Amino acid sequence: MTKWWLLLSALALWVVSGYALVQPREVDAEPASADRQRPNRIVSLAPNLTEILFALGLGQSVVGVTQDSDYPPAAADRPKVGTFWQPSVEAVIATRPDLIVTLAFEQQKDLARRLGRMGYDNLVVDIESVGDLFRAVDAVGQAAGAGAEARELNESIRAQVRRVQTAAAGARKVKVLWVVQREPLRVAGRDTFINEMIGLAGGENAIGSTLYKYPPIGAEEVIAAGPEVIIEPTMAKDATDLREQAMSHWRRFPNVPAVRDERIYVIDGNLVSRLGPRLPAGIEAIARCLRPELFGE
Repeated sequence: MTKWWLLLSALALWVVSGYALVQPREVDAEPASADRQRPNRIVSLAPNLTEILFALGLGQSVVGVTQDSDYPPAAADRPKVGTFWQPSVEAVIATRPDLIVTLAFEQQKDLARRLGRMGYDNLVVDIESVGDLFRAVDAVGQAAGAGAEARELNESIRAQVRRVQTAAAGARKVKVLWVVQREPLRVAGRDTFINEMIGLAGGENAIGSTLYKYPPIGAEEVIAAGPEVIIEPTMAKDATDLREQAMSHWRRFPNVPAVRDERIYVIDGNLVSRLGPRLPAGIEAIARCLRPELFGE
């Protein structure tokens, strides 16, 4: 009996010790003291995190980014450490980072755990909503010794968002169908930051409550939703031809108000799909689709 007890105790100790070893070695994200030293070499594992770092004035310290980090333009010249979905541990280590900033989804959290076991400092942030964005800016600023800059950036973003809201204030909300992909048709539901952006721009999501964040829907649901505006984000630089394609695609729904009134828009996906410092520009891009007359269009 004693032997079995000792064996179970040893096994429990091994499990606990192993669990402790795989936890990310995270930096302190509490308010930074005035003498906190800024990291000289920072790696960003997501485009919106790269934008945050540059907006905080830390661009010169960024020594590694993912392949899709292309804004601001200077970010595109930084060494690449893999893709958003498949970052490379070896490429990150090659940059000799002082701080690694990642998002809180499994692939990047796994990388953070592995790098933490090797002694690298990392900061994991979750950006799923507009509120999360402000918290992430604060956390990144504090971890990188740029707390004051983070507060200023958040104040600037909020002020710009308020200006767009003020422009659309008092107007009737426009029903919007946000298309993630056409075939099969998938749209943004209400439990998304896209839904928040639509609301801030003076619109209302044409889709009601759904089980999934980005649910697939059929023709009957499109007709029942009755959107007044259809928006399709794209990563292509020239959206002129894409809008013609979109118009042609949606003509199968002639009784849908957005189709009948030819209010189908293709907009810059980088502005609206990356929850980062360009949030106000993304909201304004949506507002211009909903109320073009407010912007002299």
